[in-house]
Amino acid sequence: MSKNTVKSALTRKRRSRARRRTGRVLVVLLRFVLGRALDGRRYSNATFWKAATRRVGVSPYLVTWRWWAMAAGWQKAGIRLTAVAALVMVLVGVAW
Repeated sequence: MSKNTVKSALTRKRRSRARRRTGRVLVVLLRFVLGRALDGRRYSNATFWKAATRRVGVSPYLVTWRWWAMAAGWQKAGIRLTAVAALVMVLVGVAW
């Protein structure tokens, strides 16, 4: 038996799994900052600059967040980033 007891294929799989996990986290973070849906699905024909004119793929009566799905990406990004900034200020103690 050789000195290396860990098979090279196993270490390669672990490394690739870690890269995939890091990539997924970066994708979700980018979607969060850009105001896109975090699950990667499209719920309307909205773009970053333009609000939606119709829904895509999901029946309107099944979704409770109607305004959120129809809002432009910059509006969603502004609300998300404002909420994060407010939370950070409360945790640090700046706001109170």
